[in-house]
Amino acid sequence: MRFRKWWLVPATAATLLGAALTTPAGAAVFEDDPQIPHEEGLSNCDGGVQEQSLARLNDTPTGIGENGVFVPLNGSGIPVSVPNGDTDQFVVRFTGEAVLDGQAVPATTPADRIELQLVVISGGVATVLPPLNDPTFTTEFGESDALQACKRLGPGNYTIAARWRIVDEPGANNLAATMDDWLLSVEQNN
Repeated sequence: MRFRKWWLVPATAATLLGAALTTPAGAAVFEDDPQIPHEEGLSNCDGGVQEQSLARLNDTPTGIGENGVFVPLNGSGIPVSVPNGDTDQFVVRFTGEAVLDGQAVPATTPADRIELQLVVISGGVATVLPPLNDPTFTTEFGESDALQACKRLGPGNYTIAARWRIVDEPGANNLAATMDDWLLSVEQNN
């Protein structure tokens, strides 16, 4: 009986390790997509006294088709400025109603989806704001969703905006996305 117990330890360890290293069916794996930065893990984004609160909103539906790259969400750009010798915290929130048309019914896994990124643009170059690596906004036929970000920026002139794209997982559908009743909010804090 003593010998039978010893084989349980390596067998249990192998089973647990194998389960930890496999990706569950339907889980999104983003490391192969150059448009999505890698994880940064837990970080702080602390600020002080609020300097200003800005918002852009639109209640007119905006649509895009499949093209594989992130495109600006029209009208979402908010210009901000940080004076010389200063750094400011920016807390950014986006909410909106998203609809993805043309999905297979019933939906399959991995699901087609709308992805959204919050970006800061400086000198014509867009940098994704953290959190960076999981921009899925919706996989549904229509719902309200939200995304938030936080970053400290040094002196300069910036535009904070949203951009989005459609991901057709099996590549077999003709998808179209609509964003409606959205709000992009930017808090600038000391």
